Amino acid sequence: MIAPRDDSHVFPITEAQLTGLYFQTLVYGIYLVTCCLCAQTLFWIPHSAGGERLRRRSEIRWWLVSIFSFLLVASTFDDIIGLVHIILAFVKYKGQGGAEGELMNIHEWINIARSFDQVSIMIVGDFVLIYRCFVVYGRRWAAIAVSFILYLAGIAMGIKLMHVEITTSNAAITLSSNAITPWSSSFFAITAAQNVLTTSLLVWRIWRVERRNERLRASRSISLPAPVHQSRLRKVIRVIAESGLVYSTLVFITFVASRCNTNTVYLAANVALQATGITFNVIIIRSTPRRDDEFIDFDQTERGITPQAERWGVGRAISGLQFISHATADQGRTTERVNITVTMKSAMDRLDNETSQVDAYSMKDDAAT
Repeated sequence: MIAPRDDSHVFPITEAQLTGLYFQTLVYGIYLVTCCLCAQTLFWIPHSAGGERLRRRSEIRWWLVSIFSFLLVASTFDDIIGLVHIILAFVKYKGQGGAEGELMNIHEWINIARSFDQVSIMIVGDFVLIYRCFVVYGRRWAAIAVSFILYLAGIAMGIKLMHVEITTSNAAITLSSNAITPWSSSFFAITAAQNVLTTSLLVWRIWRVERRNERLRASRSISLPAPVHQSRLRKVIRVIAESGLVYSTLVFITFVASRCNTNTVYLAANVALQATGITFNVIIIRSTPRRDDEFIDFDQTERGITPQAERWGVGRAISGLQFISHATADQGRTTERVNITVTMKSAMDRLDNETSQVDAYSMKDDAAT
């Protein structure tokens, strides 16, 4: 049996748990703020007459709502039982070893529940990130193949970690012990690598869309006035890159703390757990579900495939010719000059704004009737 590392003189388990709960609660407050903004995105939609209206049941992405609810419940549950554990250890527990003896009992149901909470939240958060990348790449499996393999490897490491915690013969150990470290460090390392890869793919794809948008706007700058709205895709890129970088950094710090066999892993893991929900909320807030079909159509257009809407006869790139004004010709054989103003919706400009931006093109046509 591998003897656990004794680092009590460096950072005792009691201090680690108290510090970890403090920082977890701070980050949880930030998470609750993002939950309010995310709920607004999921349940409200801009109204054509101005303002917002509540989405109809058919307009709600229920699977996103389900994941949002799961992360909120799981994050809240972990914060609550963390507080309960501290109260039990420092107030209620009167057994041998004091508070340290209670906190080091790896078989305690709270320790097992919190580890399960950690693994499940990170797995669900990684799934959403990979799915978002899958959508942005036009639902092509090849684009997320490596990320998905890493995701499955992370699930395997998480299951093994839970199995070791439940079945280990020595219950008086911590997460920084030599029996737990190989599996926990592998789980965090794989999660960090998968997040860096998937976030990079996501940012790269959105940047390519934005670059094509800029070329399209530049090609029309001679005949059309400069757009009055500022592209939001650059903001989306910045927010996704920043949130992905922060989350991946926290997971990497947790990996380093785990490999160093220090109780700092409790602090880093608690913060990373709450950061998972923040990352999910930020991506939903800045990359709303309305963009899904737009990125799919962009991918199909880029590869020379007819977009879905055009195959269905509705067409996103040209959503119907809307004749604003025209002069009717006499029924005789006279010739009239017909002025036609055609309004077209550009699929590329739909990616720049949450609502469809309409570019007006005017063309004059001489017709003989």
